[in-house]
Amino acid sequence: MTDHVLRRARCLVIEALYEAETSGHDAEDAYDRRLQEVEGEDREVTAKRPATFGREVLRGVLDSRDDLDRRLQPVAPRHPLRTLPVVERTILRLALWELLHDNSAPVGAVVNEAVELAHRYGSETSAGFINGVLRTVSKEISAARAQEPGEPTSTPEET
Repeated sequence: MTDHVLRRARCLVIEALYEAETSGHDAEDAYDRRLQEVEGEDREVTAKRPATFGREVLRGVLDSRDDLDRRLQPVAPRHPLRTLPVVERTILRLALWELLHDNSAPVGAVVNEAVELAHRYGSETSAGFINGVLRTVSKEISAARAQEPGEPTSTPEET
């Protein structure tokens, strides 16, 4: 079975963010280089929609990294983010950014996607850890959204 094209785009984002964090390279340059490297073997992921999606996610994670970290830390207090493996931190940030800023996928799909990425890039325990953290965060996000004032669900009774 082949990966969905947006999963492959997320993989390029994870690789670029990982490279940036471990080597100090610019993340956007790393992403552009990864796109060029895979162009011959995977034209689907380098097409406009997936490449643009990946760039949007990459920039979103970079621009909101401090906020993402503030939201993630209380959920896993025994595991300070700075001590987590870079790949786990990167996957958590990417997934949380999607949960908060990209409504194109249901919450469960975002969590499942992050777990799949953890299986691919992380250790034996990464997937379970990421699943637990993101399930907790997604419940908190859902609860907060439920408390937000929104459109009335019924019309007031006429007198």
